[in-house]
Amino acid sequence: MLNVSTGSRHAFPRISCYFSKIASTHSGGVHSRRLEVERKFLVTPVAVSYLRSNDGGLRFKKHKSLGKQTTHDTYYDRDGLLFSKGVYIRRRNGLWEAKVRTSGDFVNSAFTEIDGDDAVKEVIKQNMTVHADEASIEEVLQPCAEFVTERESWMIDGRFKVDVDTTDFGHTVGEVELTKTLQDANDKRGEEEEAILKERMDRDIQDFMKSYPQAFPAGRPLGKLSAYFEARDR
Repeated sequence: MLNVSTGSRHAFPRISCYFSKIASTHSGGVHSRRLEVERKFLVTPVAVSYLRSNDGGLRFKKHKSLGKQTTHDTYYDRDGLLFSKGVYIRRRNGLWEAKVRTSGDFVNSAFTEIDGDDAVKEVIKQNMTVHADEASIEEVLQPCAEFVTERESWMIDGRFKVDVDTTDFGHTVGEVELTKTLQDANDKRGEEEEAILKERMDRDIQDFMKSYPQAFPAGRPLGKLSAYFEARDR
């Protein structure tokens, strides 16, 4: 959730790869996963105007507004233990979710996403020496961050999802996202193929962003949770 920056002109410091189980369509019990690669970007008034109008410079090849949505997030931890392990427990619009960093660092990260009370409890049990079977999540953890985000989204050039997030504490950040559904693979060959795919998707995002500098200006973006703690600690 934190961000670091580079010294390059196009500072795209936040690369995230999210993996989440989705329902299998195969009777043989083969599962699939959704691979999600994203890069955050600095949001400026010019960038937002360009995204909304698709005018004023090099036009997007395809441009579709996906509208706006609002999320209410409360993040939970205990003495920073879960955050320090790259485990993020949150209640989003009343539903429990967990994001677990499985590899990488703050520049290039892979996460598993888990939904539902029981599954999130299992994540907590795996990362803390607590017995959460009978207790609620709120009895085990304490809230440490809470904010509301308004997200405006577009589908650009037929495959890139672009989001601009504005929080109720005054922070704005954008992200470009690519997703792909994969068949679940646990062997070495599958892991290697997945790593190659992630790199290719990330290169595609980089090339896309560099093609439209009006929408994705150079700068140092800061994620919402990082910005929240910075604002709180001032």
